Amino acid sequence: MLMHIPRSFTPELLALLAAMGHGEELLLGDGNFPFLSTGGPGVKGIQLPTRDIGGLLEDILYFFPLDETVEAPLTVMESAKESGAYQRYREILSRSGLKASIGVMERFAFYGRAAKAAGIVISADTTRGGNVLLKKGVIRD
Repeated sequence: MLMHIPRSFTPELLALLAAMGHGEELLLGDGNFPFLSTGGPGVKGIQLPTRDIGGLLEDILYFFPLDETVEAPLTVMESAKESGAYQRYREILSRSGLKASIGVMERFAFYGRAAKAAGIVISADTTRGGNVLLKKGVIRD
């Protein structure tokens, strides 16, 4: 273990976050996300026992720069608005001091985009539509 690293992070997750380049996407998926049929060939899949995607998102945003060149570096499914996940993610962005927008996509369009993600993290969260795609930005001097 390392100091100051969230306990929900595994060595695999840390390696994935560090290896990703700008413009690549990371999917934080709920426990019901169809990873086996959605993840493309070579997509790194990581399972985490956390039941809280929001908490995981907040932890990741501390380390993970969001892409400032796109309108919405975070994207969720339409059902995230109904379940309250969208509003929760808005609050997390605000607390993190980030002014990023959150895009909303139809479910199957979201799956198509998720299939191109650099990595997919599957949690034990069961929030309906709790899935969120994050587009990585760059570190500035």
